[in-house]
Amino acid sequence: MTTRRQYIQVLPTNLGDGVFSDRNGLAQVIFELPSVAKIMNGKSLRINGTFALKQGDGTAPTNATQFFADAPTGDIMIDGRTGMSSLIETLSIQNLEGGTYSTIKAYNRMCASILPLNESIQNYLNGCDTTYGGLSKDVSTAKKVDKPFQFSLPLLDGFLQGNPIDMMLVKGLRIVITLAPSNFVVHNNYWRNTASASGLTNGGAYYELSDLVCSFETEVPDAEGQQAMMANMNGVLEYNTYTSFYSVLNSNDYNLSLNINTGRTLSVIGNMIPSEWLNNYQYNSSQTLQLIYENAGGVLENRVPIRAFTFTKGGLRLPLDFELDSEITQLAGTADSFKNWESLNIIRDGWSIHNFEKSLKTELSYPLSNTEPARFNRERYSIVDEDKRGQYNLGVGMDKITYNGMNFKGTPFGMRIQSIAVAGISLQPHSIFLFVKHKNTIVFENGGVQIFM
Repeated sequence: MTTRRQYIQVLPTNLGDGVFSDRNGLAQVIFELPSVAKIMNGKSLRINGTFALKQGDGTAPTNATQFFADAPTGDIMIDGRTGMSSLIETLSIQNLEGGTYSTIKAYNRMCASILPLNESIQNYLNGCDTTYGGLSKDVSTAKKVDKPFQFSLPLLDGFLQGNPIDMMLVKGLRIVITLAPSNFVVHNNYWRNTASASGLTNGGAYYELSDLVCSFETEVPDAEGQQAMMANMNGVLEYNTYTSFYSVLNSNDYNLSLNINTGRTLSVIGNMIPSEWLNNYQYNSSQTLQLIYENAGGVLENRVPIRAFTFTKGGLRLPLDFELDSEITQLAGTADSFKNWESLNIIRDGWSIHNFEKSLKTELSYPLSNTEPARFNRERYSIVDEDKRGQYNLGVGMDKITYNGMNFKGTPFGMRIQSIAVAGISLQPHSIFLFVKHKNTIVFENGGVQIFM
């Protein structure tokens, strides 16, 4: 059988006037990929379009006039690590008959963890990351959005990023993207400069997407091969995906028990953020920070020291049979190295030698004094890149031997976070986003579809 490569572009089904936004347009984007006798390379799939940011009155922001300011008051930005991925609130992949293969809620918060763990420091130092639309150089903090720019965004779902997809067997695909609210995506510089109030007037700043198109590559068999694909009614497709959970931490001894109900659980990855920061123009809703409390000026900034993490399966300490201790390193003001190692090991092979060095600059780099204007120093407990902000993750890898995962069906997953109480300070609520990475298997039989988690 011979094949030829074909490049396909699909416009949104709900195109309307071509503008998508939570403010002046449709807040959901739907692409329908046809059921045809072709093999799709899901890794090649991209959502392409133009991004534009506007102030509440519809005018362009004034970022360009303060491009090199250290702590500008007039800037409006999007997150520099997740970039365009921060626009996606929910990602759902279905077939054209209504069956659902994968749904990831809080997709943007998931990307806030997995993108920095997968990307190297070079991605941030070399300027604009054209893949995800992010930019984390310290001088700009994040992607400058003073004028519209084009993007080409992959979707980080294992259904697409795994094996090639028989478009006839899966009965076509419907990709539904629910856009995040503008006050999640957009933020000003209040955290670094409390004089900043950009984007707050006339209903707040907002974004618009236009010229959207979904593109992907396929392999097209010859006539005989296409006939065989159309006649085939049976097959098996295995892929990894994420299931989302949400909780709120409001004490120094936080215990969580979840019935995640996944049979082949590969890892649990998560992050947290002060609940006040979510959907708030004055804060970056994509930040993944350690527990923090207000400084003397009333800004949430000071760290709450972490004592230890404990992970359980049905009440037993699994997959780690010990507490993940952070107390000694945090009280000593040194890098929390073992915690960082476990964070990397959630989605990467932490034991692999090429993963040991995330950056040419580490948390232990010169200078040692925290009073000097250093990007890196001994008090950076978590992974830190050029924007000076820590990238703090929760979670644990389940199976780095067989890669088949652990069975949590009928057995709850437990997590305990112990932090050190700060005298005279009441811990503010922190939102916790957890994403369970697990294997799914789709069985196609005589036209029917069954999904096994």
